[in-house]
Amino acid sequence: MKMQKPLAVANELISIAKAEGNSPTQMKLQKLLFFAHGWYLALKDEPLLSEDIQAWPYGPVIPSVYHELKIYGRNTITSLATEVVQNQSGLTLEPPRVNDPTGYTQSFLRKIWDAFGSYSGLELSKMTHMEGTPWSNARGNNSESSTQRDVVIPNESIKDYFKKIAITS
Repeated sequence: MKMQKPLAVANELISIAKAEGNSPTQMKLQKLLFFAHGWYLALKDEPLLSEDIQAWPYGPVIPSVYHELKIYGRNTITSLATEVVQNQSGLTLEPPRVNDPTGYTQSFLRKIWDAFGSYSGLELSKMTHMEGTPWSNARGNNSESSTQRDVVIPNESIKDYFKKIAITS
């Protein structure tokens, strides 16, 4: 299956959340994206997202999503992310959408929301910060004390971690 743009996956999760009257914060959305990518890697042996996840000081982050939605700060996200698109009428801003005619990705993201949507951003963040997580392994001794943001969390590390969870669950 084709990897998805992180903004498209973010929009799908935002749409699911808003339909339930539970718009996410940036922190919650970033962690949901991390869990979605991790479980997808573990179950399908291929990445969901077309961009790397980075180990920022306060958890796993997809920079393109962060920069597009940082205007919300710590508040809930009230609208879908957009990107510039060239079409017949010129340049327009449009929300990217998940590109999967089978509906598998949308169904998968619904399951991610059902499993993790009731947690707050802080609770999800604590889950990603536990010792032995891909984030903590990527940060090493730098954890939250360092401001370094360009540390990539390798997909292999994410996949191995989520496969281990699947086996022990």
